[in-house]
Amino acid sequence: MTSSPATLQSHTRFVAAVPALTRIAPLVDLVPGLPRRTLLHAGPPFADPLDLPPPVFNSVAAACRHEGWAGSMDSVRSALSEGSVRLAAAQDHGVVTPLTFVVGPSMFALEVADRETERTRVSPLNDGPLPHALRLGTGAEEGLAILRRLTDGIGADLAAHLRGPVPVLPVLAKALREGDELHGRVNAAQAEVRGFFDAELPARAAVYLAQANQFVLNVIMATSAVMMAAGNGVEGSEFVVAAGGNGREMGWKLAKAPDTWITAPAARPVGGRLPGHEAAQPLPAIGDSAVVDAVGFGAACLRFAPELGETLKRHIDTDFYSEAAHAPFVGPHPALPDGVRVGLDLTRPRSILGIMLGMVGEQGTEGLIGRGVAPWPAS
Repeated sequence: MTSSPATLQSHTRFVAAVPALTRIAPLVDLVPGLPRRTLLHAGPPFADPLDLPPPVFNSVAAACRHEGWAGSMDSVRSALSEGSVRLAAAQDHGVVTPLTFVVGPSMFALEVADRETERTRVSPLNDGPLPHALRLGTGAEEGLAILRRLTDGIGADLAAHLRGPVPVLPVLAKALREGDELHGRVNAAQAEVRGFFDAELPARAAVYLAQANQFVLNVIMATSAVMMAAGNGVEGSEFVVAAGGNGREMGWKLAKAPDTWITAPAARPVGGRLPGHEAAQPLPAIGDSAVVDAVGFGAACLRFAPELGETLKRHIDTDFYSEAAHAPFVGPHPALPDGVRVGLDLTRPRSILGIMLGMVGEQGTEGLIGRGVAPWPAS
């Protein structure tokens, strides 16, 4: 089965996108019209801002503290109840945020622009290494300290020393050839990151880049989002142009209706546990990094990433290691290695479809408990 003419048109627009890392700045400077006192979370909107998964609430509380809007957990709940602090889906504002990380206006973020259309998408700067990163949902003080260092100087250092527009597609293509699938394994892509910045980068920023060994994942997320968005606005197109989980629901948008979320209950990732977390339950699919897999990277590219693939073989369908993994994707991309298909069309027949995810403990106390693949909801 082939995709419809409208969906193929979206794919043509996707392939024409020329993504480049263009700016680093506080979120409020990168997102025109950002609503006042609003925090951005992954996935579709929550029906009730007081009914959040514990890891997401911990990240909301950390963001409120960082922005100076609330201190105690009770004051955060009051602010949400009264509406003095609001939550919004990040992708409704052109932002993609990883796992449970909640973005506030003062936080530094990176911008990837499509040089063909000048459309942009934004992602927060990676909030540092394990185990205390706020994206893992524990609200750890050490994670908040990393975020404050980014806001108080490191973010400005990176902004001042970025080497102008940095083309991203060559980085992704090289990384795929060197064993990355661009979501769970980003080692080869990360090796290129220091070259995004000039030689005069201050030492504190260089140390941050060395420690934040998934910095490039946030670049890949924004790149995926801006390329997908290039397919927008084609009447009748089934091309997926947004995707993310909020820990309760998985949501996506289609090119024919890019302002409308389609949602289904989110599935838990299936995979191996880290030592000491064998009995822990992972939070159902969480994070806007689902856009990486909706492009055609991540779980669909496990056959290009044997090192990561070997760790998951006992847990996931063998079709993830064959060309069947790309069956739901529309077609090739001339800048990417042979065999990689891009552009998700959920009307295409498929045996498997999943999202490569870090597993976050659902209680909000465990942090990272493993890595796995969350099945895409039946649609």
